[in-house]
Amino acid sequence: MTYLYLYLGIGLLVGIGFSINGARAYAKAPPITEVVAQALDPDWQPPKRRWLPLILISSLIWPVLLLLLLVIRRLESDEPIPEFAVTAEHLLESLTVAEIEARERVFDPLGAVPDLPFGHLNTAWKDFLAECEEGSEFRRFAADWDSGWCRERREGYVEMVDGQPGRFFMTVCKTLPEE
Repeated sequence: MTYLYLYLGIGLLVGIGFSINGARAYAKAPPITEVVAQALDPDWQPPKRRWLPLILISSLIWPVLLLLLLVIRRLESDEPIPEFAVTAEHLLESLTVAEIEARERVFDPLGAVPDLPFGHLNTAWKDFLAECEEGSEFRRFAADWDSGWCRERREGYVEMVDGQPGRFFMTVCKTLPEE
């Protein structure tokens, strides 16, 4: 029950904050419909704002409102969302397909994971190999990547095309702790 009171209390604070922010925005620039109505009828008064329903509703759905606020701010930023690509500085050792499959064979004594290279991801690995050129060179890669939301450690294998990294098969993608 304490958690419910805490949840609703935080929600009330968030709702009050959104209401104050909305009132400030309204005071700075009223909607164009109200400006036109006032110009047409000098005796016109704007309707009273009822903030209590907004506060009560936001006290229940405040996590959604905060997430929506974060997403909107992210979309409004001018920074493009970075796309991961393997570069020459990420490359490590050169390996054959047989060496990769031997290295990535999953050993599970309980038998929950198939005894295949990459375990449950074996089908994805086979699809990756099917799209690669015959006799391609493969290199292992490791990179610390800043995706804009968080820092990640990405590892896997990349097909080399004309000496440059091409398509890759990612085996590790984990969030790094903040510094």
